[in-house]
Amino acid sequence: MTPGEETALDATRLEDLAQGALVLAAGAEHSSYRASLDWARASIAEHGPVPLIRPGDLGSERMCVTVSLLGSSAALAEQLPTGEEPRRAVRALERRLGRTADAVVPLNTAAENALLAVVTAASCGLPLVDGDGCGRVLPLLEQTTFTIAGVDVAPVALATPAGDVVVVEAAGSRVEELVRPLVLAAGGWAVAACYAMDGARLAAAVVPGTVSRALAAGRPSHGDPFALWQPKPRRLGIGRITAVEHPATPGPDTAGGTALPSRPTSVVVSETEGLHRRFRLEAHNEVLLVLADGAPAAAAPDQILMLSAADQRVLDVERAIPGVEVEIVVIPAAPAWHSPQGRRLAAAGGLILLSPDLEPDARRVKHPDAERPEETRW
Repeated sequence: MTPGEETALDATRLEDLAQGALVLAAGAEHSSYRASLDWARASIAEHGPVPLIRPGDLGSERMCVTVSLLGSSAALAEQLPTGEEPRRAVRALERRLGRTADAVVPLNTAAENALLAVVTAASCGLPLVDGDGCGRVLPLLEQTTFTIAGVDVAPVALATPAGDVVVVEAAGSRVEELVRPLVLAAGGWAVAACYAMDGARLAAAVVPGTVSRALAAGRPSHGDPFALWQPKPRRLGIGRITAVEHPATPGPDTAGGTALPSRPTSVVVSETEGLHRRFRLEAHNEVLLVLADGAPAAAAPDQILMLSAADQRVLDVERAIPGVEVEIVVIPAAPAWHSPQGRRLAAAGGLILLSPDLEPDARRVKHPDAERPEETRW
């Protein structure tokens, strides 16, 4: 937030947030996104605007709770929320900790999670922190800047649409394997309240300004969704998709026992401007690596997006088809993700990481001219 920006999310600002939250959500499920937006609209209509505060406004005496949607977004569209899930999750965590929450912060500000944070803040009568725990999207619950800063994810309070409330206490490395079976048994999705921390720890651990960033990206007055983003995203090039390749069989489990969603995919883009390079985007759940004429051009933990050249909307890898013109954009990750600990944590979810002193593992990255692209594994 900067002087002159909104200090509350009303019905109009909610629409901006909803649109801007799609920038980081390359794989957003349309039906669940619409269900989440309707849920947020109803919450604002019932409870009024949600105050938006800076991370440093809380201080060391007040507690902030992180909220996230867990499980399948498609399941949310099939089993609609009752509306009570966020409040029940927060209240369960408060009972366990013996403290009352003073603010809500989203785990990330992509698609449903950005909207869920608004729903939670509105239904609990709490302000929303302008920031999140990722600055981008990562697949595992413990993959956050909060973890990097030493904040425990547990206890985690889960509330399901079936009325279940479960509190999980475990070492951070075991939370994911314990929580996911519970979510599956509960119908496929749940609201989680976790990463409880005081305001001082929040200010040191959060990626600040991400809610304001999404608001700016969603304003219709900006043709460029990244016009107000800092640092500025890097634009690799514009080209036409010439091939989309999939492996013959799924790759091995890369997340310590938790298989990633989606399937490995390679997208080949022939640049139509500039140097006329041949880009190859390697993806599994998201784009992990870009090769330009065989040389690494970008990689996670920076977030790599394909934007439709026609309307600048994010194009999901699963919806990429030959003939579509796209722009390849790289959003720099928060500095914490480029620290040694951050890179190790990001890699726990199967991300390929590059740095000036780290070359891609040749066993994991096939050359773009390899004879059998089906053998690419992540």
